[in-house]
Amino acid sequence: MAEAGPKKTVEVDKDHLSCCICLNLLSVPKLLHCCHTFCRKCLQKYIEEQEDALHKKGFDCPVCRQFTAILNPVAGWADQIVTDFRIQAMIDDSPESSEKQGVTSEVSANAREFILVDVFNGKTSQDKTDPRVTDIVVLRQEDKDVILSTDPYNCCVKAFWFDTDKDREMSCRLVINETLNDSVGRIGKINETQILLSAFKCQTLYIINVNNGLSIHTKIDTGKHNLGNGVIRTRTHSASETRLAIGYSKGLSIIDMDGGVVKNMQITNGGQKYTNYPWYLAITPTCNILVSDRNNCLLCVTQKREVLWKYRTKDPAGVDCDAHGNIYLAICSENKVVLLSPDGQFIKDVLSADDKIEKPRGIWYDSVKKRLYVTELDGLIKTFEHK
Repeated sequence: MAEAGPKKTVEVDKDHLSCCICLNLLSVPKLLHCCHTFCRKCLQKYIEEQEDALHKKGFDCPVCRQFTAILNPVAGWADQIVTDFRIQAMIDDSPESSEKQGVTSEVSANAREFILVDVFNGKTSQDKTDPRVTDIVVLRQEDKDVILSTDPYNCCVKAFWFDTDKDREMSCRLVINETLNDSVGRIGKINETQILLSAFKCQTLYIINVNNGLSIHTKIDTGKHNLGNGVIRTRTHSASETRLAIGYSKGLSIIDMDGGVVKNMQITNGGQKYTNYPWYLAITPTCNILVSDRNNCLLCVTQKREVLWKYRTKDPAGVDCDAHGNIYLAICSENKVVLLSPDGQFIKDVLSADDKIEKPRGIWYDSVKKRLYVTELDGLIKTFEHK
């Protein structure tokens, strides 16, 4: 069974891609619950001008005045609002964006080539042993990129960023559970100031605050030993909702942010078990779940428990996709990263040993900056950009 191919881009009126505050083409579009969209910088400036925002722990939409609550009223409020990558994809394809960037159009998936632009070691001065870097997400906060990684050998989550005021690279770490060796598992992006951590060998999920440091915001007991995770953002006409996809031995679950089970998905709607060890998950732009099964395949599963397609390969690891649904998959034992179409068809090897890739494990693709981040088991974190 195969997922229908991606729809061709349709023309959208420029007004629908413009910020209601500055009236220019949206830049890092932030989507409020009322479905109005603004540039990140414009929205941040607007919030800072609201004198009662801190007291109310939220703000009124500049257009319709609907209230938006912020759980963590700290600097960088706009970074906590979800980025609408579907709008971003339309902006990338628009003539205005191409004119601005000096290019004619978005590079097609089969023509993409990457070049290595940065390498750094995921080790901090507090580590007791050499790191083992297994997963990665990247947050954008106040015009800086914060790289988050997991290090099970040192039982911690780490953050790396460049501080322009101090003119130096910064890092910090949060130890999760030193009594459970090799227990720090997978991370997923909730918003620009929070990540989700699933810890192996225990039944706890952690929601972690990321704001010039790392701290535990919430713990969720799932009742299962957790593996991979993914963050699903669903949208209705009036609001958006965040749900969590969790992998565990031979199954999946979808839960809400309070830990309530929305749906158990250990079997397909045909009654068959479809996954053995879902150790990495990712969510497509259409809110389907990509399941990297440790043994032999990558699956695409709908929330209605339908298997849309299966890509068979040995030793699949980290997985992520761009705003158009094209998929990047790390093949650890073969020292490469492959690119698949939204319907699971092989397109090409985008990174290999020739590109100085060795034991790739975690994958993160930035659709805005066109960057591919890869973690290697031996502790290196590498950044590639479109040529």
